[in-house]
Amino acid sequence: MSTWEAPPEVIDKHAALRAASLLRDFTDVGLRILAEKSAQRSVGRGTYAFRAGEPSDALCFIAKGMLQLVPRDGGVPLGEAGAGDSLGGMSLLVEGEHLLSALAATDVELLQLPKAAFEELKQTHPRTALKLTLALAQDLAERLREAKSPLREFLVWQISKRQTEGR
Repeated sequence: MSTWEAPPEVIDKHAALRAASLLRDFTDVGLRILAEKSAQRSVGRGTYAFRAGEPSDALCFIAKGMLQLVPRDGGVPLGEAGAGDSLGGMSLLVEGEHLLSALAATDVELLQLPKAAFEELKQTHPRTALKLTLALAQDLAERLREAKSPLREFLVWQISKRQTEGR
């Protein structure tokens, strides 16, 4: 006897992106453009959306559910991200890997904007791409401002080091 699984819930992309704090200053037109370029991905409870060390190649908006952010070596979650939050934004701007793993504490629905779609967006809708880039920069600045002093000093040092190395 086989078990039947319900198909994933179809997410209203526009509504999910409207709820994303990163996109709070976007117009409906900008949100619709991003919705067209984004893809829905379901992550079942107890599975990983991504693991630390894997290439980071998409901006993820959490439309539904809760992800626990876990260090590379496992252990106690360092935080949670839920509906309205986004992860992986820097992957649109620089190549890199996930620093933390994201474990689904509940069933999760993500909207993903892959780097390739962002690159296409820069050609087809440059204003939307620029607005997203500025939103990502503002988000990073806010996170740096809120970071604890030693972490903030380390991150500022890393950024200035990369700038002097010409990266």
